[in-house]
Amino acid sequence: MLWHRVLKELPASVLALRALEGLGLALFAAMVLEAGHRLLAPAPAWGLALLVLSLPMAYYLADLLTGLIHWVCDSFGSEHTPLWGPMLVGPFRRHHRDPLQITRISLLENLGASALAGDGVLWLWSPWSADLDATVPGLAGRLLALWVIVFAVLSNLLHRWSHLPVSRRPAWMRWAQRHHLLLNSQSHGRHHRRPRRVNYCILSGWANPLANRIPWAGIEALLARIGVKTCFD
Repeated sequence: MLWHRVLKELPASVLALRALEGLGLALFAAMVLEAGHRLLAPAPAWGLALLVLSLPMAYYLADLLTGLIHWVCDSFGSEHTPLWGPMLVGPFRRHHRDPLQITRISLLENLGASALAGDGVLWLWSPWSADLDATVPGLAGRLLALWVIVFAVLSNLLHRWSHLPVSRRPAWMRWAQRHHLLLNSQSHGRHHRRPRRVNYCILSGWANPLANRIPWAGIEALLARIGVKTCFD
């Protein structure tokens, strides 16, 4: 319940949380740059080629990952669940009640929790470790995974853009959304119509056709049989 108390207490505590999120963002950027440098340093030419070639697949996989996380946050736990409740479940549930709130919060608040989660993943995984596979397939896999983590952390920013009033969107953003390079507002809007069971993916929407074929209700029923209750709104 620590994060719940932090979010509910004095403004000084909120400022402390924003500072923690800022530190998390800075640390995430530093860890990603360090990982990229160490991965590319031994063979910069073909390593850079692999880095670029892995972008589309990473973008798709990260989109699918955001759909899974979105489903979990929509369907399980509450805003009071220890630690991840206030950081992840709460924002998703509040977003359903007020879809435009995501456009009113600061970018720090928008990305902070995701960056802190990304810090934890990078620290546990250590993609720059010398003990990991140094072959071309091994490097390609690590670069792909690194991009997936980066895109997943940035997903809430692209999600935010899809909710911006059209008058606040620059021309390049409208063009990219119209051509489904960024999350398309009309497509994402389907998720905000009850029963909110489609289009969970919030990075680009590329993975929604696949995610929409997953029997979410059946999975929830199966989990309920083993005692994991659904709290679907």
